[in-house]
Amino acid sequence: FDKNDDVDQTYYVTFKHGEAPVGPNNPHTPGEPINPNDPEGPKWPAGTDKDSVQKNVKETVHYVGADDKTPSDVVQDATWTRELTVDKVTGKIINEGDWKSDKDNYDEVKTPVVEGYVADKAMVPSTAVTQDDIEVTVTYNKIGKIVPVDPSGKEIPDAPTPDYKNDPEDPTKVTPNQPVPEIPGYTPEVPTVTPDKPGEDTPVIYVKNQ
Repeated sequence: FDKNDDVDQTYYVTFKHGEAPVGPNNPHTPGEPINPNDPEGPKWPAGTDKDSVQKNVKETVHYVGADDKTPSDVVQDATWTRELTVDKVTGKIINEGDWKSDKDNYDEVKTPVVEGYVADKAMVPSTAVTQDDIEVTVTYNKIGKIVPVDPSGKEIPDAPTPDYKNDPEDPTKVTPNQPVPEIPGYTPEVPTVTPDKPGEDTPVIYVKNQ
């Protein structure tokens, strides 16, 4: 190493424990050897399998109440992942990374307009992604109708009872100024109605012509 035979040289070799990254792309089966060539050596610890470093979650919007017109569920997916570091000599986890999601929020979901029904929510707002599944239910109710009645409040026999018309822009409402039906021999007290409770019927008084 040099030309001085009177001086010895000392070399220092430092050994460090090997480290192995663990994540969604390189999970392991707990209990199996870290080094396949050393089956009696350290084993992969608990918490290094795929389910321990990746969580698949979802938001599901359920629709109910509109019979065969009920829309299908809307499902949005998200994935949480984290990275670990394992000491290849001791077989212990020496570093646990933070959980991170592939998205911060689920998208807003607009409620579909279903003819003949009104919904209790116009939309499901954008929601923060959590590590738990989220479920939201939107309920439809049968739309109300216009009911012709006489001055005493009794329904007029064989009179038409038309359903309200849906508001094409808002699934929770019906259109204003709905025209009342024509009934031969009767005159309605009002030509139109604006239902303030779309799920309830509106009686309209008709007076028999003299």
